[in-house]
Amino acid sequence: MNIQKETLLFSIIIPVYNVEDYLPKCLDSILCQSFSDFELILINDGSTDSSLEICQKYKQKFSQIILIDKENGGLSDARNTGLLSAKGDYIIFTDSDDYWQGKQVLEDLNNLISQTNPDIIIHEESRFFSKNDVHCKYNQRFIKNKSGKFEDEIVNLVYHDLYVASAWDKVIKRSILIDNKLFFPVGRKSEDIEWCGKLMYYLNTFSIYPKSFYVYRQAREGSITTTVSAKHIQDVYEMVKEGLSAQKTLSETLNKVIENYWACNYVVILKDFYVLTPETQKQIWHDLISWKYLLKKGRNIKVDKVMKFYNFLSFKTLIFFLNGYRLKRSLNKKRRASK
Repeated sequence: MNIQKETLLFSIIIPVYNVEDYLPKCLDSILCQSFSDFELILINDGSTDSSLEICQKYKQKFSQIILIDKENGGLSDARNTGLLSAKGDYIIFTDSDDYWQGKQVLEDLNNLISQTNPDIIIHEESRFFSKNDVHCKYNQRFIKNKSGKFEDEIVNLVYHDLYVASAWDKVIKRSILIDNKLFFPVGRKSEDIEWCGKLMYYLNTFSIYPKSFYVYRQAREGSITTTVSAKHIQDVYEMVKEGLSAQKTLSETLNKVIENYWACNYVVILKDFYVLTPETQKQIWHDLISWKYLLKKGRNIKVDKVMKFYNFLSFKTLIFFLNGYRLKRSLNKKRRASK
């Protein structure tokens, strides 16, 4: 493969930070692909373990790899660095502790692109708790049209949790990201929420990849997604606030689905409300009350679940109940991961 040519079909971007135990499996699962028209951009984000040495060894062996070694700047900064150096027509983000299943993923994606030339390809992940506990929700079975005009299906995609706040479950045309300056917000936690919220404005066509190839590790020790901090929830609050106050589009359908998207993330704030300090709780309480209109059935399957309880609980009691659910779910994840 001539990695020096001007364009490639795929640029796969992997930020790397202290993942020495998981990185080889991640890289092997991508470098074994039957389709070779891709570059693999590794951004070592100031790792203090042997992650950089692992990247260097793989780079010596595989010409597809581009290695960028930089000071620690966080996940957003690492992804942005990779995006700015990418040459591929389509961008794929992968987290360095996750991995792919199957050797024909890129070949299948290439075929899908040849048939539909979508702005975005959405794929569902499988969640890894242990070797004997890997599960895919497979909600695409509820979607009748698996490709076409994005606006025609976006209400269903958001409702059925297919268009969600994750970067790694999407394959996106690079030109859309670059031309519209869709970079990840540096300094914020849960940055995917804002990025995916903005991305919706610029998508015209979509396709759904019919298989689950991405394996997302759950409850990994040291993962930034394992422990929810006050900073995470404060940032989610700011992103929801900005998203709800953003200028409306000319499309009523898109306006509706954007509101539904932020409703789903509003539930995240309610669920993790008690992670915040009492002072912050007081500061944001008025906004949380004013956003109660987001709690409406039909926006998203997760919001619908919340509505089952909100129908007979007060708002304050609902938040207390959701906090209990959060703690129970966290313990259940750890239990499943320990098996």
